[in-house]
Amino acid sequence: FEEMESELVPVSMSEIEHIASISSEKHVGKTPELTEDSCNSLSGDESSKLVKESELLSLNLDKILCQPNEHCQTEASENYVPDHSGGEDSCAKIDTCPENSEQTANFSSGDFTKQMSTSETEQTVTQILAELRSSTFTEAANQKAYSESPYDTDCTKELISKIKTVSISEDLEKMESELLSTEFAERQVPNGMNKGEHALVLFEKCVQDKYLQQEHTIKRLIKENKKHQELILDICSEKDSLREELKKRTETEKQHMIAAKNAEGEMTRLIRESDKLKEDINSHIIKVKWAQNKLKAEMDLHKETKDKLKETTTKLTQAKEEADQIRQNCQDMIKTYQESEEIKSNELDAKLRVTKGELEKQMQEKSDQLEMHHLRTLRTKAKCLEDERLRTEDELSKYKEIINRQKSEIQNLMDKVKIADQIQEQLQRGKQEIENLKDEVESLNSLINDLQKDIEGSRKRESELLLFTEKLTSKNAQLQSESNSLQSQLDKLSCSESQLQSQCEQMKQININLESNLLKEEELRKEEVQALKTELTCRQTDVKALSIQVEELKDELVTQRRKQASNIKDLTKQLQQARRKLDQIENGSYDKEVSSMGSRSSSSGSLNARSSAEDRSPENTGSSVAVDNFPEVDKAMLIERIVRLQKAHARKNEKIEFMEDHIKQLVEEIRKKTKIIQSYILREESGTLSSEASDFNKVHLSRRGGIMASLYTSHPADSGLTLELSLEINRKLQAVLEDTLLKNITLKENLQTLGVEIERLIKHQHELEQRTEKT
Repeated sequence: FEEMESELVPVSMSEIEHIASISSEKHVGKTPELTEDSCNSLSGDESSKLVKESELLSLNLDKILCQPNEHCQTEASENYVPDHSGGEDSCAKIDTCPENSEQTANFSSGDFTKQMSTSETEQTVTQILAELRSSTFTEAANQKAYSESPYDTDCTKELISKIKTVSISEDLEKMESELLSTEFAERQVPNGMNKGEHALVLFEKCVQDKYLQQEHTIKRLIKENKKHQELILDICSEKDSLREELKKRTETEKQHMIAAKNAEGEMTRLIRESDKLKEDINSHIIKVKWAQNKLKAEMDLHKETKDKLKETTTKLTQAKEEADQIRQNCQDMIKTYQESEEIKSNELDAKLRVTKGELEKQMQEKSDQLEMHHLRTLRTKAKCLEDERLRTEDELSKYKEIINRQKSEIQNLMDKVKIADQIQEQLQRGKQEIENLKDEVESLNSLINDLQKDIEGSRKRESELLLFTEKLTSKNAQLQSESNSLQSQLDKLSCSESQLQSQCEQMKQININLESNLLKEEELRKEEVQALKTELTCRQTDVKALSIQVEELKDELVTQRRKQASNIKDLTKQLQQARRKLDQIENGSYDKEVSSMGSRSSSSGSLNARSSAEDRSPENTGSSVAVDNFPEVDKAMLIERIVRLQKAHARKNEKIEFMEDHIKQLVEEIRKKTKIIQSYILREESGTLSSEASDFNKVHLSRRGGIMASLYTSHPADSGLTLELSLEINRKLQAVLEDTLLKNITLKENLQTLGVEIERLIKHQHELEQRTEKT
């Protein structure tokens, strides 16, 4: 057991010293950076909770260390004087047992040494616990230093700090529970170990378990930290993508805002126009309603005046009847009263003779009063009735005047009603225009709503990113200021619009005059174009006829050349026969005739070609020497035939030259009259029409001789020019001519299409100008 103890104690003490060194370094060598990190990692509420928990733990540990053992209450008091690193408060608690107080003096030295050893072990335990308490805060303060990385955020740091604080608090609670379960009383262990040593062993085991758990938790936290860092990297990438999307959305929002501003401008313009139309319509409607109300009021007044006249007439008749009845009643009363008086006087003559005078006087006074009263009432009634009659007459005269006025006003109102009907028709037209404008406004509203929906979606997405709200608010403020400035500018523009409208009316009048002038000019231009078209058709017919003539002449040339070639072959055969005969004849009597025939043959050769004549002249001279014995009949026939052929050949050459000159003149006229065609041909192909330089080249080639000279002259200039070669050349030239004719036809068609398109574009331009002027 002592060997086991020796093995366990160094490990535990080394670990305890390591913990104490770490705690002392953390307390003494604490840098401001660590304090700042601890402040950042731990919030105020969490730090206060940790402080309270550490205080409670320290109090519990002090209570545990200072409590006496339940089994040792009868023994002597034990004094606990723990020394907390030489500077902390000491805790000494003395428990006295009255029953065994006398045994304190009888302690042996062995017991005292045991007590000292147990007190030392308990002192080391308290020291370690104090160091652990102090190390919790330093570990909490150094959490950020461990988990600090370039990708850590505030959220991750707070999570790591919370996890570590929870793990530390759980470890401390476990330590408390284990220490509470242990008993620091002195009792013998079966192996002979003391209580303090047993407690140290248990405490070392607890510390080892604690550090193993902390290592596991540290590894787990490292893995979680790696995961968190990966998540943070993903979040950063997503953040960058969201920023790019936000930039794109801001750009699209700017475009939408610009489009919305343009749409709002158009909307304001349309709304103003619609408001103006509504105001005009409302003013017209109010005028019509006012006229109708006035008519109704006047008709009602007219009816009321009629009713009042009827009432006044009825009242007058009633008043007359009442006056007649009152007069009759007064007379009847007087008669009855007189009769009664007479009867009474007759009956009471005796009795009332004395009082007769008095009664008569009284009766007369009363009758006079009654009559005066009745007369006064009647006079007042008559005066009132006369006043009413006068008033009614005045009112009748006034009403008659009013009726006459109303009739005139009714006529005026009827005229106004007609005008109002016309205005209503205009209003209906305006309503139709307003409906069209409303449809346009609804379409614009739908576009604006769509744009607003897009804007709201973008704003919702922007609300998630709080970094750009300030910029947007500043931009909104700028936009509001700009909108205020734009409203002021719009007010100025509204003033300028009135001036521009007057100018527009003047310009419309000027435009009408210009349009009339343009129509006249267009008619003149159309007439000129028609005349030019007729001229073009005539010239085209002339060109076609000339081209047909040229083709016919070429065909005739080909046939004549073929005939000439056949004639030349016949002549060569006859000449060969004549030469043979002349060689056989040896007489010299026919030298002159043969020489003359040779001269004629040389002249015919000179007409064909100079080079061939020069080559054949020595042959003819040689033959003239030998032709002496040629018969006269054959020579005459040959000479006549040669002469006829030469004359025909000369005539044909003259005709060909004349036709070539004529064709050249016609071509020059066509060139002069078709400058447009020539310009288009020169644009497309530079060599379609030959120039004067090409003509000079042709002349130069004809002088030099060869095949090309025979092509450009009327007679063959080279012996190498055969019939097959000339036919091939003619075919090629004919193909070239056909190509040129096709090109001319296509150019004419292109010119016609261009003219049609130009007319269409001019008409379209006029229509656009008219629309712009109308708007």
